[in-house]
Amino acid sequence: MRDDGGCVFAYDPNIPTTHSSVLWRPEVFPGVLLLTEAPSAFATAPFSAAAIGPVFDERADADGREIVIRDSSGELHISLRHAEAERHPAIILPLDDMMELRLDVAASLVRRLCRKDVDLLPARLRLTPLQKARLIQLLHTFDILRDGGGRRDIAKEILNSEQARLPSVEWKDSAARRKATRLVQDATALVERGYLKLLRGD
Repeated sequence: MRDDGGCVFAYDPNIPTTHSSVLWRPEVFPGVLLLTEAPSAFATAPFSAAAIGPVFDERADADGREIVIRDSSGELHISLRHAEAERHPAIILPLDDMMELRLDVAASLVRRLCRKDVDLLPARLRLTPLQKARLIQLLHTFDILRDGGGRRDIAKEILNSEQARLPSVEWKDSAARRKATRLVQDATALVERGYLKLLRGD
């Protein structure tokens, strides 16, 4: 919350833009797996990120350390929330509305640790090539809007449509204008917290 020192953003704005990987808050992205220290009675093996896959990035702060592992199936974020989490690890599984997805992610981690060939992330958290292309299109659309452009500019630069050059009367009823209008609506919704649905696999 704004009034108690919390962060209202899904991604911490205090992280420099030069940071090489986006570190999402675990409460909004089930692809962040939380590790803490296991109860002393459990005989657990030490956690090794290298046993899961290539370590792409890592960062330490007051909340602990986060390791980003990346392969062709996506990025898995391991958030170590205790000083002994690596030596004596246990998985935290919040019982929220993303519990099933979190459980799938945890199961993938366990299978990787058992040297099984499985994807890092469940299918719901992975973007298809078509989804990636659409998201790039929407972000490009938003950039045009932010820079003062309009639907004609979007039709020209995003849709590569010759209809962008039509006179006003014809442009008003053109297919390109309707498509540009839809892009504007979807791009605005995406930037205004719509991206959270992607993080949740919706």
